[in-house]
Amino acid sequence: MRKFLIGLLGLLCLLAVAGCVSTGKAPEDVRYTRWNDLSYGSHERNVVDISIPVEAAPEGVILFIHGGIWMYGNKDGYPVFLDDFRSRFVVASMSHRYIDETVHISDLEDDVAATVAFIREFCLQNNVDPGKLIIMGHSSGAHLAMLYAYKQHETSPIPVAFCVEMAGPADMGDVAFLYNFKKMGWEKLFYQLAEKISGYHIVDGDVTSEGYSESGRDMLAAISPIHFVTPASPPTIMVHDVADTIVPYANSAALNSVFNVYGIDHYFMALYSGIGHVLGAKAIKGGALRYDKALEAWLVRVMNEYIEKYCG
Repeated sequence: MRKFLIGLLGLLCLLAVAGCVSTGKAPEDVRYTRWNDLSYGSHERNVVDISIPVEAAPEGVILFIHGGIWMYGNKDGYPVFLDDFRSRFVVASMSHRYIDETVHISDLEDDVAATVAFIREFCLQNNVDPGKLIIMGHSSGAHLAMLYAYKQHETSPIPVAFCVEMAGPADMGDVAFLYNFKKMGWEKLFYQLAEKISGYHIVDGDVTSEGYSESGRDMLAAISPIHFVTPASPPTIMVHDVADTIVPYANSAALNSVFNVYGIDHYFMALYSGIGHVLGAKAIKGGALRYDKALEAWLVRVMNEYIEKYCG
């Protein structure tokens, strides 16, 4: 028990860096109007921050979803490099409900869908055409971004241009998840997360030394973005470091293979730099998140290439 608690504390400290707070400040030369804590639903965590350019019509909407194993973090944890886009895009960062015994992934998916619908109406109320949606996130936020992009792209009130997933769990049934958590002494935490995420009660036999039972695999597949990819899925930019000990690098490698099979345009930033799950994120003054500088420059360049292709 003591080993488990120490491990859990370590994980929470790691994730606190990856998705908690931000200054909300932007460079002085970026011109936009920002609204904070707009309510898109009835729960206290159903809030979103939105900024709209003031000098030009926006090229689209960027929505960021924070990380934090679906039960920590908030909208203030957006990456500071998104400030580079505020003079050109509607930029939003949302909070969602936390998973528990009664709130599961399907509820968090509803929160994301409600946020997108709210952003569209908010833009129209401010005489702004929302254009197309770039949906992105880190870790558990990337998981939610992928679920929305691959399950809702045909019905989204703002058409999905592309998805950006940073160290996201694409395949919850990957046994590498189980082995990673076992190696760190967090096996019990893995079971608790799987139950809260899915709403499915794990029983003896669902997880064995060889992997998952058929019912266990079905439960995890139902919450895995990789199983919702079709030839019509939106383009995706993937970022993953091989040194990630939380979400296995194999998740993004498998997703990359599926995109290749379906012929879906994608860009796989396979990193070998050792920056791990948090992608080198550090809290700067006021708590804003700055990822590895080389990664930020690379990601902004690739995002701009995809913007030119898919937001025009």
